[in-house]
Amino acid sequence: MIGTRAMPPTSLTPPLTLLQRFDLTLRCMTPFVITLLLALAPVLPLHLPHDTDLVPAFTLMSVFYWTVYRPDLMPASAVFAIGVIQDFAAGAPLGITSMILLGTHGVVLGQRRLFVGKPFAMAWSGFMLIDAAATAVSWAFASLLAGEPLSLSQPLLEFVATLAMFPMLAWFFVRTHRRVLARV
Repeated sequence: MIGTRAMPPTSLTPPLTLLQRFDLTLRCMTPFVITLLLALAPVLPLHLPHDTDLVPAFTLMSVFYWTVYRPDLMPASAVFAIGVIQDFAAGAPLGITSMILLGTHGVVLGQRRLFVGKPFAMAWSGFMLIDAAATAVSWAFASLLAGEPLSLSQPLLEFVATLAMFPMLAWFFVRTHRRVLARV
């Protein structure tokens, strides 16, 4: 149009409204909330038939995934808090789960480049190593607390169950990542 000037392009974006900030905060909390729910799920009284003590390490799966793909949304402080809450809810000695999860978080942060942008088989292989180490440390602590070496059958079954469940939970995490966190 004649007589009007176009506004020069700027890199400034308008400030977010209160509702937009609330939405963004909730989206950013998604990995923490999912991981917390997975930490609490094994201790919920579900009254399922054939109740068993075999519980896959859902929290470990979640910490691994979110640390690889969104470490900005899964800080060490959140990992620590989730571990303490899980220990408290399960009646376990406080700090053991936190130590295992923080160790996982630290190792995975240092090796993220091996997983990001690679085929799923690479992430699954990496998770297998993390799962094996976490299972061994958990067994060692349980044996130390018991004062004698405990049977390896339960930890090995949980290791296999966790490894087998990882692809299904990873699928859920990927879907959540793409739908909820795409704009974060």
